[in-house]
Amino acid sequence: MKVLLVRPQAPNLLSFTRILDNEPLDLEYLYTALKEKGIASVIFDGLISNDFEETLERERPHVLSVTGYITQQNLMIRFCELAKKYNPQTVTIVGGVHAQLNYKSFYSDWVDYVFRSESPADYAGLVSLVGNGQARDCLGLGGINELGSINGFDSINGLCYKVNGEYRENPLSPVDINSLPIPDRSFFYGNRQHFRYLELNGVASIKTAFSCPYDCNFCYCTLLGGGSYQPRDLDLVIEELAGIDAANIQIVDDDFLVDPKRLWRFIGLVKEKQIKKTYICYARADFICANPDIVRALAEIGFRYFLVGLEAVTDAELEGMNKKTSVDMNRRCLEIIGETPAQCIALMIAPLDADKAYFENLYNWIVKAGLQYVTVSIFTPIPGTPLYEEYKDRITSADIVDWDFLHLVVEPAKLSRREFYREYRRLFLRLYKIARKAGIYDFMDLAFYRNMLMDYLTRKIGGR
Repeated sequence: MKVLLVRPQAPNLLSFTRILDNEPLDLEYLYTALKEKGIASVIFDGLISNDFEETLERERPHVLSVTGYITQQNLMIRFCELAKKYNPQTVTIVGGVHAQLNYKSFYSDWVDYVFRSESPADYAGLVSLVGNGQARDCLGLGGINELGSINGFDSINGLCYKVNGEYRENPLSPVDINSLPIPDRSFFYGNRQHFRYLELNGVASIKTAFSCPYDCNFCYCTLLGGGSYQPRDLDLVIEELAGIDAANIQIVDDDFLVDPKRLWRFIGLVKEKQIKKTYICYARADFICANPDIVRALAEIGFRYFLVGLEAVTDAELEGMNKKTSVDMNRRCLEIIGETPAQCIALMIAPLDADKAYFENLYNWIVKAGLQYVTVSIFTPIPGTPLYEEYKDRITSADIVDWDFLHLVVEPAKLSRREFYREYRRLFLRLYKIARKAGIYDFMDLAFYRNMLMDYLTRKIGGR
């Protein structure tokens, strides 16, 4: 039996810039779990490849597993359709963070299973059942099984599966993060040149926690993993970190700076093991304000970028987001990071009620704060969050690709759509000029732009 593990390309217009591409860590976890069971698998990463149908022909998988984010939803289903059309006997499985909460979005003739668990072992168990031929009865491919217990499928954590053409849904329980294996990074090592963060090349990813202990009302990530923050044992983290053959590491936790005691121990272990790497992580302004000594110590051991959700420049907005921070905290946070060799990458949100004056004030605040690394997203209620329930009757877009934080999916309150986009793009260009002047994009030389253009044209020619 062979499994094809797939991550589709990101469909938004900025994906071809190739300056923020992550290692497919989720697929590597699955690859590792399958390998431990002696099941052959191959990773196809649409971020770096453009030959999915050729890959189907070459690998002839018995099982296709696809993972992705919200904007990749249609592509995930499309890949399942292509696999079924190539071979109707192919078993298709969809999973990932979007499917975890929005599993019904994948109920389709082309999708056999929606896998919601974060456990690679659970996934390998599902594939083992498929390999034993039991899936065929459950799917009605080789006879209909009408029993209440569907040959073990009813015991797989969070699985959505078909009986007589109708989906059944198993309850989803949190997974012990310490059960995650240390991933086999063969795919990363063979393709490391494709994974980067700004000027950092060959960036590997590591996960040290599930979910987030905060409850900002716009955030999807805090609802994952059962909605309960669960840190990984630091001895396991350090073991994995020390074994990664890469100089640059992105910690993909929703928030790495949570527990001061854990962070001090992390710092101590990194020094003790003499691990020399450069790091990227997410953090919060209030933690940084309360723990400047930890921020300094992290910068000393190699932390280069702290991605901080400053979100807004008024306390009223922050309160409305249930952010539990303030504008004064945001300013102090920038001062603390500015006292170190590290940089703050500020994450901001353009609200629906923004007018021309708001965009101008936001730009002026960024300039006054001395920020050089800034991204401004458009307010986007994500399906699965409480905020989406509040706005779902006002959604104006029918295209899931618009949920990339670069498009309006709800009508703006004070500007027309055209005016809003004009002000947003103007802000984007002004911030780009700040970054360009600061030398942030100096790594984008002629060869970089040439490769970027060739990648874009290849995808366009391929109809992708």
